[in-house]
Amino acid sequence: MTSYPRRSVGLVVTTNEPGAAQLVQQLPARAEKWGYDSLWVTDHTVGVRAMGGVYCDYWLDALTALTWIAATTSRVRLGTGVMVIPHRNPVLASKMITTIDVLSEGRVDLGVGTGWSRVEYRALGVESLFAQRGPVTDEAIEVMLACWKGGEIAFDGEFFAFRHVALEPAPRQQPHPPLWVGGQSGPALRRAARFADVWHPHDLAPAELARIGDQLDELAGRQIPRSVRVHVTEQSLPAITDLVESYHEIGCISVVLEFRSQPCAVVTRLAERAAEALELAQPGSLAADHVVSAG
Repeated sequence: MTSYPRRSVGLVVTTNEPGAAQLVQQLPARAEKWGYDSLWVTDHTVGVRAMGGVYCDYWLDALTALTWIAATTSRVRLGTGVMVIPHRNPVLASKMITTIDVLSEGRVDLGVGTGWSRVEYRALGVESLFAQRGPVTDEAIEVMLACWKGGEIAFDGEFFAFRHVALEPAPRQQPHPPLWVGGQSGPALRRAARFADVWHPHDLAPAELARIGDQLDELAGRQIPRSVRVHVTEQSLPAITDLVESYHEIGCISVVLEFRSQPCAVVTRLAERAAEALELAQPGSLAADHVVSAG
């Protein structure tokens, strides 16, 4: 079971702009010092035309970058927002996540989703999974959950099947690294109801997030902690305190700031300004509030 600051603030570390390699090398330790509670990476591999205007063609691998972030920090949670599950074999993916979790001493939060780009699926050799990416994602999560138990494992599913396999070590976090399920579509909410330790949509206004979150709780028959990933610009930064507080007031345990489609130097500058405005590193700040548990 993992505890989170009730009013935590996270930051997306840019892996998708020229200069991102230097940013990944330098920003995480600074962001930890500034008081951010979690650092997140976005999972894409190739540039596609449909991403034009939002993301460029430059991509560092998400899990490799997260490993570097783990090695250069000691406190912050480490998140994927979100990992496209069908892009990787789930046994291999479970091992990669376990490795980061063990090396980071149990700091991984695994954001999961289906992805949306057929072109990217094709480039990665898994286009045959695209039409059924929802069921594939659900079954792959089942595979990873089985792998994280450790020991000898067998699995016989529609998309994945194996037996006489043993996996050690188990993740540091037990029973597994927390699953942060992304998305707000009907299938995504059903997945969250089934698997989520935290529901982690993006760019929903507070009232809409509260409304859909209530629907999710009813669907799941339990209260699922909520988080949100929000796009912040230099123009919206002066209102960052009110923005973050509006999400915390409706029960979000975490607000993850993303300075999307900004040059890396600008991301660093805005991330520091946001931390100062939110007083993240000060005693009694949002980052030091009571904790809630998930997992």
